[in-house]
Amino acid sequence: MAIRIGIGALLLAALVAVFSLRALPGPLTADLPAEAYDGPAAKRMNDRLSEMFPDRRAGSPGDAALGRFVATELRRVLPTASIREDEFEADTPDGRRSLRNVSATLPGLPGKEILVVAHRDALRRGAAAELTGTTALLQLAAIVGQNRFRHTVQFVSTSGGSGGGLTGATRLARQVKGRVSTAIVLGDLSGDRARGPRVVTWANGTAAGSLRLQRTLETALRAENLRPSDSEAIWRQIVRRGLPATVGEQGELNQAGVPSALLTSEGALPGAADAPVVGERFAAFGRAALRGLLAVDEPSASVGPPQTGVVIAGRELSGWALRVLLLCVLLPLTGGVLVLSIALARDGVNLLAGLAWTAGCGVGPVIAGLVAIGSGRSGLVEPAVPAPFAGPALSTNVGSWVLVVVLLLVLAGTTAAARPFLTREVAGLHRPTRPGVAFGVFTVLWATTLALFVLDPLAAFLLLPALVAWPAAVSPVPVVAPLHRLGLFLVGAVLPVAAATTVVADLDVGILQVPWWLVLLVAGGHVTPVAMLFISLVVGAAIATALSLVPPVRNPFTGRRAAPAAAGRGPRRGGRRAPAVPEDAGPSAGRDAGPGRPRGRSGRAGRGAGPGRTRRRSGRAGRGAGPGRTRRRAAGGSESDGRSPGDGGRLEDDASDGPFGVGEPFEPVLPDDVVPAEDPDPFDDLPFGPDDPQLPRRRRRRAGS
Repeated sequence: MAIRIGIGALLLAALVAVFSLRALPGPLTADLPAEAYDGPAAKRMNDRLSEMFPDRRAGSPGDAALGRFVATELRRVLPTASIREDEFEADTPDGRRSLRNVSATLPGLPGKEILVVAHRDALRRGAAAELTGTTALLQLAAIVGQNRFRHTVQFVSTSGGSGGGLTGATRLARQVKGRVSTAIVLGDLSGDRARGPRVVTWANGTAAGSLRLQRTLETALRAENLRPSDSEAIWRQIVRRGLPATVGEQGELNQAGVPSALLTSEGALPGAADAPVVGERFAAFGRAALRGLLAVDEPSASVGPPQTGVVIAGRELSGWALRVLLLCVLLPLTGGVLVLSIALARDGVNLLAGLAWTAGCGVGPVIAGLVAIGSGRSGLVEPAVPAPFAGPALSTNVGSWVLVVVLLLVLAGTTAAARPFLTREVAGLHRPTRPGVAFGVFTVLWATTLALFVLDPLAAFLLLPALVAWPAAVSPVPVVAPLHRLGLFLVGAVLPVAAATTVVADLDVGILQVPWWLVLLVAGGHVTPVAMLFISLVVGAAIATALSLVPPVRNPFTGRRAAPAAAGRGPRRGGRRAPAVPEDAGPSAGRDAGPGRPRGRSGRAGRGAGPGRTRRRSGRAGRGAGPGRTRRRAAGGSESDGRSPGDGGRLEDDASDGPFGVGEPFEPVLPDDVVPAEDPDPFDDLPFGPDDPQLPRRRRRRAGS
């Protein structure tokens, strides 16, 4: 039945996906020609600036001198514009420096403004190709100053944008939020001929830029015989939206709600220092930028809202359709696990213990993240800025590696301490059973996926394999071999790991740079507290699953395998631990009612069978062995009625139990001197047989079976 419901849900999801595809929005066009852009003059100016200011690292004297030159040039070509120099201090790859944003605002008709942005700093000395964005900005300002534009146009030269960090763009985004309708970001406008021009709309948040603005700039590039790269593959769209991280200025503007797009030939990463500037290609890029600027200045021009869906085969799958698809997958899983959980709870499995154990595995990442945030606020971590850095801007030293090791120790120590502590305090047990851990892993992943369903559905899709595979890897299914459990764990981890690897590769972060890069993301605030909580829950579920797959470890001193729990420990009752049962006591010690003690319900814990009482299921909690019953050794270490304290009648084998207390079921092996007695016929003492009509119908059916 559950399989049929799941298949029906998947068919419904496919039907919704097919009928929710819609055409892409059309691009904006302008009737005015773009021949006013002087390509040869722009090439000569770029060569002169690269010779005058070869060293332009953010906050350096060369960067400051170029900023003053840009301000002077903007005053010359825009005599009626208001020029503003915004000086501030921020972290850079070279430490804390004084930076400056230079802006010129040319007033137009009342309404929202158009923004043209380019960064002028460079990580590498020379970098003439990276300077083409600033040169094109000055050329566009000169053209706009000679013509009358309908919208107010603001030209901004930022600092701190080469290689990420985006301190100037972050400050600008906070200032223009709510009063800018469109932003065009100019990057490397020459670059390598082998690389096709690109229009990048990725953001450092969940929403991307405007799809109409992207198509407008792509149309402008085609008009200049430049073939832009095709739209990103569906996998890259899911990754860059599910794990947002970009080092282009458009990322900070899009995150602030300003529809932005980056026009470049090298992507958001800084190009090579010796990359040549091809005059013809530079001129074509400049004319395409002017075409885009003229298009968004049309009277009825509107770039539309930010993109929330994904592009598939030239059509858009909207955000609400993605949520419907996700819901069609989550509902059958939720219903099936709910029914299974109710059955396990009726069998006495302590599900709360597994949930507390899994949550304890996620405490370590949370504490380590808080320590990293505190290190960034106190100045121990630099550069700690909200936007991510690319690999070329990162540098590690002994201090950074010491901090990484300290954070790893904090993560491991707090996880090891919080896991048993929460299990004891919440459920009164030392370790959970496998069904409890499977329930805990599923519940944690399900809650995280449900939250992402509302906030970022593309990130939720990355967790779907883990939501199914990790609980299955932990569950006590006899037919699943240990190697198969490892395979299930890897299947659940493949999408999150592949997505993280894609982001790291796109930002050119080396393997040895990844730990310090992650610390900077958390310390600088790019990973928000809510996102850090979600990541910690997923990592905690992965840790809980991995620990349950660890084989038993022998004690190097005694040669014995780790026991699942200390002998004689009972569950907590009312904040105090129940009295333990001595190992040499009889099978009914501590459980028989005794003479004169009133007997309540037969299923209540702590009652013995007693003479003359009708025996029910032998697996119920708290029953004595009684005459003729075979005693089994429970997981708590005391001889009882076949039920370990608080585990719901589930037996655990000491020899097959892992070092973290997640055991496997087993059949007890009786000693040679113990002979199991046959169960007495319950109808021997009755005056009638099993087929007698005086026997109640239920007992006749049971006797006949």
